[in-house]
Amino acid sequence: MPVGPVPEAQIEQNLLPQLAMRVGDAINMDYIRHDLNVIGATGLFSTVKPAFTTVPEGVALNYTVQMNPVVKKIDIVGNESISTADLMKLVATTPGTTLNTAVVSHDVANINSAFANAGYMMSRVSDVRLDDEGTLHLAISEPCIENINLRGNTKTKNKVIMRELRMKKGDIFNKNAASRSIQRVYNTGYFEDVNVRLLPGQRNPKDVIVEIDVTEQKTGSVTIGAGYSDSDGLVGILGLAETNLRGTGDKANISWEFGGNTDTNKNYIFSYTHPYLNDAGDSIGFSIFDRESEYDDYNEKGDSVAEYDRRTNGFNITYGRVRSEYVSDYVTLETKRTKYTDYDSGYNYREWQNDPSLPSKYRNYLDNNFGRTNSMTWSHVFDNRDNVYDPTKGKRLSFTGTWAGHGMGGDFDYFKFIAENRLYYKVGRAHVIAVRLMGGIATGDMPYNDLFTLGGADNLRGYEDDEFRGNKMYEATVEYRYPIAKKIQGVVFTDLGNAWGGVENIPWYHENNKLHYSGGLGFRITTPIGPIRLDYAVGQDGGKFHFSFGGKF
Repeated sequence: MPVGPVPEAQIEQNLLPQLAMRVGDAINMDYIRHDLNVIGATGLFSTVKPAFTTVPEGVALNYTVQMNPVVKKIDIVGNESISTADLMKLVATTPGTTLNTAVVSHDVANINSAFANAGYMMSRVSDVRLDDEGTLHLAISEPCIENINLRGNTKTKNKVIMRELRMKKGDIFNKNAASRSIQRVYNTGYFEDVNVRLLPGQRNPKDVIVEIDVTEQKTGSVTIGAGYSDSDGLVGILGLAETNLRGTGDKANISWEFGGNTDTNKNYIFSYTHPYLNDAGDSIGFSIFDRESEYDDYNEKGDSVAEYDRRTNGFNITYGRVRSEYVSDYVTLETKRTKYTDYDSGYNYREWQNDPSLPSKYRNYLDNNFGRTNSMTWSHVFDNRDNVYDPTKGKRLSFTGTWAGHGMGGDFDYFKFIAENRLYYKVGRAHVIAVRLMGGIATGDMPYNDLFTLGGADNLRGYEDDEFRGNKMYEATVEYRYPIAKKIQGVVFTDLGNAWGGVENIPWYHENNKLHYSGGLGFRITTPIGPIRLDYAVGQDGGKFHFSFGGKF
């Protein structure tokens, strides 16, 4: 049962052991079909035919084949997203060898996989052809974005959405760029939902029209209130906040308390941020504030030692510089002044100031901890979270340094540095493990209010707000987050950490380098006025409820 004609005897020798028909067998059409498939699967032949010849002993079976032509050159055309040199590395077919259709099919699959792995899910080999001169032509089809259509944005201007996109008209469609674009649009916080559809092109059906459909959500809030007391009289409260001002993406916030019998009730905070100064996405914002509030100081045991009114006023300006898709730098210049305004209960720091019998750190407590601070803060941030409001994967790594005084004026001179890493791991369909690690160190004469603080709803739950202070700090949090109902999420968490050092000017606070820890349960509820956090944590001194506004870390 010869196979031929073939240019090399080795080809026939490799095939014969794989054939089902053997000398002496009766003719079996199933065996013949098997042999035809085996010979054809080599990819070396353009035709394979069985031929029967009568001989004295019976019938002679010959498999007549026609060899494929020799490939003299390979030409890849139509590719833009991946270079020809990179595609050629995936091609096993080499010039000077007989065309092997099985190898060529494998080459095509490799090229298609390379496009898919790079995000070009619609790019592929559209045609394979060997011409009469022996050139193997591989034609690549890469659908482009014919247009991008926006729907549903009745308030938000088109340019606000378009500037977040990482794809544009004329680009070769890439699913990674499309996915990142949708993430960025959602992360603006202007939309409740963002969806994308791909439609066939109108001018060229092979191209695509990207349709982005958004559902806008409430981005503004108004707070109006009033209060009355015998000492202050009638006090009015007005708050206005808008994170998408007139659909431009600008953020503005004002909070104002007015009226009353004294100037201390004329409290306000005004902030404004313009998120896009240029095509790179640089931002600028400022804040002016003058606020007075009741404040409690706690010792290292969590006991309140003083209750008083503290006033803080000043302003800051922040410039944000985008370095790359996931990396940004922020520089903030700030001047602020803190003032001890009124005694309520506990230690009276003002009386200490006038008591010569007390040690100097008591008499100088107000001078050492209240006054003006002029500072410059730089932050370097890497953030590739999929959703900044409810992340399920990715991380946010930041390094922040503060330079206060030291030639910038003010009453205090210090350096402060903090590093923070937030990590998110998706477990199953909708469960998430979130981890936060923080550490900080500072040097210089830091006032009480600028020391690192731990305790309260934002970090070390189960303890009083800002219960632990110092110029050194570390903290770790692990949360297991799981859905309960629409817009309600459950949380199981544990916190641990400590802050210590640099408290020489705080006579009532005795530092310790003891590890503090807690664990508990909580809920995250999305409401029309913003996210609400409810936590109950048990620390070393018992349990404590925490209620706060704002998103989770």
